[in-house]
Amino acid sequence: MVGIWRETGGGLVALRPEPFEREQVLHDSIEHGAAMLPLPGQPTVVMLGREVQLGNGYADLIAIEAETGRPVVIEVKLASNADRRQVFTQTLGYASYLFGLSADAFEQLLRPHLARGGHASIAEAVVAEVGDGSVDAESFNAQMAQALEEGRFRCVVVLDAAPADLIELTGFLQAVTNDRLDIDVVTVAAYTVQGTRVLVPQLIEPERAGAPALAAAPVRREAKPAPGTQAFADSIDQAEPAHRELLRRLLDWARHLEAEDLAVLFTTIGKGRWVLNPRLPGQGRGLVTIWNDGGAFVSPQRSVFQTEAPRTLARLDERLPGEIRQNNYLTSPIDKDVLALLTDAYREARVRKTES
Repeated sequence: MVGIWRETGGGLVALRPEPFEREQVLHDSIEHGAAMLPLPGQPTVVMLGREVQLGNGYADLIAIEAETGRPVVIEVKLASNADRRQVFTQTLGYASYLFGLSADAFEQLLRPHLARGGHASIAEAVVAEVGDGSVDAESFNAQMAQALEEGRFRCVVVLDAAPADLIELTGFLQAVTNDRLDIDVVTVAAYTVQGTRVLVPQLIEPERAGAPALAAAPVRREAKPAPGTQAFADSIDQAEPAHRELLRRLLDWARHLEAEDLAVLFTTIGKGRWVLNPRLPGQGRGLVTIWNDGGAFVSPQRSVFQTEAPRTLARLDERLPGEIRQNNYLTSPIDKDVLALLTDAYREARVRKTES
């Protein structure tokens, strides 16, 4: 259980979290302290605007990832807010509004908010926030334009408490959305410690939180990821003989990842296809996806490489020029050297998580 505990002569006593006086208080904390959000991949989140008009609504906070140029939509709700259960509808609606916008149009939406921060452009705000000279404005603008065109967004819901049904809904959305859209839920609890206000954020991980309930369910819907590899292994005998050897090699590789605690394996069954997803531990996404779909294929998730294994990504780009993109199929032979590099990527992701 996440919380703050105080030592007493008789042992440990859990401090009681205090309610936020108003939703605006939590808004302020997130707007001015985005670094405290424990998001997967630990992106540098740069705030761009508050109460940003997107269509007929106003997004609580719009931010952007400095490393990827990916827009971030943040909605903040308290338990006392009657609209809390519609928060995903709001958040996804704002993301859909941004989908396909040009970089210029996106910047135009944010120009008044940027001006209040003393910045003439989004890139200028990011360069100033990072502050170490590592952000190239031209490269960043190209990444941002691509993210908008492809619909690559991060949606973050921040709550003071997450009920079980909201956690279950989060898990469902994470399972059915593609790797271009990340959905994260963070709870923030407030405490007073020796007269000082202390905020404790926690990333909600639905798979772990909901594991017993999911395991007990007697019926499993088609196309919902299921833990394990047996269904994928069984499917190999149904593949064309020419593809079976590679499928078995990819399956063995993924199982070795899991044996080293580098990945947790899930299988999704569709109509005539089976998908094996080696997810990063504690996350709903992986660096690659393995397909038995009329052939044996591996598709990379470049956005995940960029945040979780950037050093190995550079080596892969050198080994497979132009192939590590987003959801594409690798066309180069998937030999032992390529698999070794992909293993290194999963190892780098684990090291980065340990160091964090």
